[in-house]
Amino acid sequence: MSAGMTVDSQGSQASTHAVGALMEEMYGPMPPVEILMVDDRPENLLALEAILEPLGQTLVRALSGDEALRLLLSHDFAMILLDVQMPGIDGFETARLVKSRERTKYIPIIFLTAISKDEAYVFEGYSVGAVDYMTKPFQPDILRSKVSVFVDLYQKQRQLATQADVIRESEKRDLELRHMREIYESEARFSEIVESAMDAIIVFDAKGVISLFNAAAERMFRARANSAAGGSVNKFFPDTLSLDMLDSISVSASLPTAEERSEADRVAPEQVLSLSGLRESGERFPIEATASCQNVRGKKSYTLIVRDISERRRNEEALKAQAESLATAMTDLKTLNDELGTRQAELERAMAARSRFYASMSHELRTPINAVLGYSTLLLENIYGQLNEKQAEGITRTHKAAKHLLELVNDVLDLSKIEAGKIDLRLQPVQFPQLIDDLFVTVRPLADQFGSSLALQHEGDSMKVVSDPRRVRQILLNLLSNAIKFGRGKPIHVTSRPTDDAGFVVEVRDEGEGIAAADLEKIFDEFVQLGKSQLTEGTGLGLPISRRLAEMLHGTLAVESEVGVGSTFRLTLPPSGETPSQRGARAPG
Repeated sequence: MSAGMTVDSQGSQASTHAVGALMEEMYGPMPPVEILMVDDRPENLLALEAILEPLGQTLVRALSGDEALRLLLSHDFAMILLDVQMPGIDGFETARLVKSRERTKYIPIIFLTAISKDEAYVFEGYSVGAVDYMTKPFQPDILRSKVSVFVDLYQKQRQLATQADVIRESEKRDLELRHMREIYESEARFSEIVESAMDAIIVFDAKGVISLFNAAAERMFRARANSAAGGSVNKFFPDTLSLDMLDSISVSASLPTAEERSEADRVAPEQVLSLSGLRESGERFPIEATASCQNVRGKKSYTLIVRDISERRRNEEALKAQAESLATAMTDLKTLNDELGTRQAELERAMAARSRFYASMSHELRTPINAVLGYSTLLLENIYGQLNEKQAEGITRTHKAAKHLLELVNDVLDLSKIEAGKIDLRLQPVQFPQLIDDLFVTVRPLADQFGSSLALQHEGDSMKVVSDPRRVRQILLNLLSNAIKFGRGKPIHVTSRPTDDAGFVVEVRDEGEGIAAADLEKIFDEFVQLGKSQLTEGTGLGLPISRRLAEMLHGTLAVESEVGVGSTFRLTLPPSGETPSQRGARAPG
């Protein structure tokens, strides 16, 4: 067993020397360590010193366990050589106490004994934490080799701890450098932001001394930053930026509680101030400033972010003036509106009275007119005796004038009914082009009288629309009569066709004198007849009534005309003249 231990010890010693050489090459010579030797016999300690002296380490003696424990309180030992049999506290108990202390529990212990050689003692030695148990006599080289291994390990651990401290210190320096770099970058970014800001930024201390004056502030106050820095902020806010105002800004930067007093920094909330600024030229102008206070370890600094609101004030004043003008205009408009409402009510009453007058007049005039027509007809038929030529001519003119007057009365009555909303539409299917053919039979004698021919051209098959056939006939009869009267005896062309939405279009075209563009809309006004060359037998109400009837049927009546070429009147009717509510009322439940 001794031979084996010798071989292993030599190998370990060689390896340890190699590691020690490498450490020494990297970090330089290693300082000696302390080795504690505990034995109650001085001669044994002297022998151990002689054996271990070649290692060049510091050897410390202890003649008892108590003395050893006291020395452990003030020394850092690389290892302990401990005798087993000692008076008082023996080696085993001393080892237990050493291993029970946090500071010394990892110190290697080698037991040395000449008496306690039984396996029980060996087992107990290892159980109390020893790394080796050697009995006397032992080989000095083996002991030196084992001690050298633990010395080298201790030195290596100490060197690694030193290296770790160096690394931590290096990391700390790197962290500090990184923080400094970040601070510099942050300051650079802050400077860039401040200089490129559109709003003026001014920083000053509690005494009002300016420490920052950015480019926007230079433009706003028309002062150079190098001349403003170090000067008083009241130079630019002479009357309004007082100490009381600064105290109101910084009141929330105070630290009322112990926890808050421990904070390094404290920033007060921002406040918006309305101030007056002063340029170096002496010009005053309105500004709006956002103010904040920063309290760093009791040292206050103030930041003003200033915006020139001169343009906004001018706009506000202009807007206020506009609002006042608008209010005045609204008052005037309300007065005019009230007057208009009064006049409209009066007009409605007048129109209602007119409609009642038209209706009453029409009914009252029909009776004598019908009497005139009746008696003139009897006279022309020689019921009351033979008339001579002059008498017959006079009675004929009287009959014609009475007939014209009756047409006028009928048109006036229709117009009054339309205006009063008393026209009742009787909607039913209307067949085209059959309705136009029937009208041709009615107007053909008039066309023959004026020498005009009638021609109808229909596109597609016959079709039906839902409308009032009486009112459609009235519209088309008026258009045909006008075309014949004002067509200068030339052909009258009627074209009919369906529309894309299943409606219907009828066009009546003549080759008469035509109508000037400026007069196209006038012909739809009441009692308007154009052109001395045109026949004037009409009442001037036919076209206005026709257009209003077309609109009541949800259709349109339009005209196209060219002077010297002729006119085209176009009646467009929808598929149905009913409103959606009327169709809903007719639908079966």
